[in-house]
Amino acid sequence: MARATALPRRSQSSARTERLSFGLRPRLLAALALTSVVTLTVAALALLPPLKSRLNSDALSRAESAVELAKPGLASLPLVRGRPPRKTLAEQARSLRRRDAAERVIVWPASLTKPLYDTDSDVPLLTAKQVAASSLALKNKGKPRDLFQGGLLTVAIPYSDAHDHFVLEIFTRLDYVKQATDVVVVAFLEAAAAGLAVALLLGVALSSRLVRRLQMLRDATSGFDEGGFDERELADLVVPEDVVRDEIGELARAFAQMRGRLRQQEQARRAFVATASHELRTPLASLDGMLELLADDLENEPVDVTDARKRVALAQQQSQRLANLATDLLDLSRLDSTLELRSEPVELGELARAVSAEFELRALERERTIAIDHPGAQRWAEGDPGGVARIVRILLDNALRIAPAHSTVTIRVGGSDDGSSLEVSDDGPGVLPDERELIFQRFHRGSARGDESGFGLGLAIGRELAERMGGTLELVNGPPGATFRLNLNTAMRGAPVA
Repeated sequence: MARATALPRRSQSSARTERLSFGLRPRLLAALALTSVVTLTVAALALLPPLKSRLNSDALSRAESAVELAKPGLASLPLVRGRPPRKTLAEQARSLRRRDAAERVIVWPASLTKPLYDTDSDVPLLTAKQVAASSLALKNKGKPRDLFQGGLLTVAIPYSDAHDHFVLEIFTRLDYVKQATDVVVVAFLEAAAAGLAVALLLGVALSSRLVRRLQMLRDATSGFDEGGFDERELADLVVPEDVVRDEIGELARAFAQMRGRLRQQEQARRAFVATASHELRTPLASLDGMLELLADDLENEPVDVTDARKRVALAQQQSQRLANLATDLLDLSRLDSTLELRSEPVELGELARAVSAEFELRALERERTIAIDHPGAQRWAEGDPGGVARIVRILLDNALRIAPAHSTVTIRVGGSDDGSSLEVSDDGPGVLPDERELIFQRFHRGSARGDESGFGLGLAIGRELAERMGGTLELVNGPPGATFRLNLNTAMRGAPVA
């Protein structure tokens, strides 16, 4: 769960976002409530009509069975003057009424003019249609006919004896069907109310937690709206620590990583501004002074050619420093823009000789020597030729700057079947243990800088280029001096690598 809140900003009220009219919480609650209501409504529609139909069908089946079972007993009654004895008929009708819980039992003659017996003779029939059921039964070839109206089920069946035709009509009240469906409806309403309440409670709890976690992320991100890229604000900004394994937790962890990257970038930017301003100030001031003195020399008669040449040489040196800085910054911009590097066989021995030739004049001027330790067999590596050459130039430039006078900078080519390597060694003061990884970071320079300090970009560019080519650039243990090794994958000679 989230355990931290964002640092209060300078203007908490101004940075607070507007309250949403229909935010995540009401939408989540509405969705849960609607889901509960729709689910229970669909369940009720799927259950209640079949239930009611089934109960009515069962009632009709029982009534038809009742009249069918009563039919033989009524047909066997003796007739007196063409009619069954009233007493015996009454016993049969009342027995049928009790056995089947009927509302009313009537025995009609074929004329349907007046009942032979009616269990409720003092109660008039509800409608003429109920008499019509008996009429239809006479025409139905001995099969029962039914009529349902006003909650009352009427079933009539004709029967006959040896002399005449009669109709047995039974009335059954189906109020229990409505009562049963009402009970189910009430149960559904209670279940709907309970389900809705549970859904709302869970929704409130869930949405409150989600909204609280999102608000913490919002408060943390709002810090950037007011110039939050200041290093101190980035350092003091508390990012919500969310350990829940869900999408919001992933968002919080991604934001924490972004904050870390922004802090590193801010530190690099500030270091760049401080370093670049300092490094640019010195050559620019020196270049400006050299040009001013050169202008003075050219204005005086006779012209002091010797001093002018000296001023021009110094100005060229400072101009070269500015060019080197511009080259490093261009390389950084290309790397940050995900520059695509080629992958093809590179012969490290030949490349080392070509790059060392570029530094021969500089090595002579500084009284250093460049030596190449390369076995007779060619050593092919997989990489970008320009990228590998750039790394070797960076390592040679650092070595010549750090190495003492009258010393040798050695380029050593080697490797095995698993990989090829190129090492550049010098006899300088080496690298302090706590600086072994710092020197590979942008704008970080070691304490040993030689007679001419760099900008802290070369080794960072070299390592990133090596990693882009699937290799590594590392500082090898072992004094004296420092040895940097470039490791690359071995490639087959002359075989292009895809």
